[in-house]
Amino acid sequence: MVDAHDKAEDYEVLRRMLHRTGIAYISNVAVRERFRRKGIAKRLIAKAEAQARSWGCRAVALHCDLSNPGATKLYKRQGFKCIKVPEGANWPQPKTSPDVEFSFMMKLLKYPANTMTTKG
Repeated sequence: MVDAHDKAEDYEVLRRMLHRTGIAYISNVAVRERFRRKGIAKRLIAKAEAQARSWGCRAVALHCDLSNPGATKLYKRQGFKCIKVPEGANWPQPKTSPDVEFSFMMKLLKYPANTMTTKG
């Protein structure tokens, strides 16, 4: 599922910006049912983003199960965008049942101007 504003051009911009800088990948975010809706998942995502920044990454990516609209909504609220990966692109695929459908989501990380690391 790709929103109207999430186009191939978005992917191209991300691809060019991330060419030499790295992307951190979140493989799983899980919160026990009794602890949900308390901001824990948001804090886990923020912690993962902070770790990615400390590694010098420019973006964080993940796959979101399309049968979990609550998760998609959470990630979008945290600034992730659904990205349509072009045919033949070498992006990771989640290791799960082949009948489960995922959307690939990505977020560019923001750095304060005086702490941005440069990679060469």
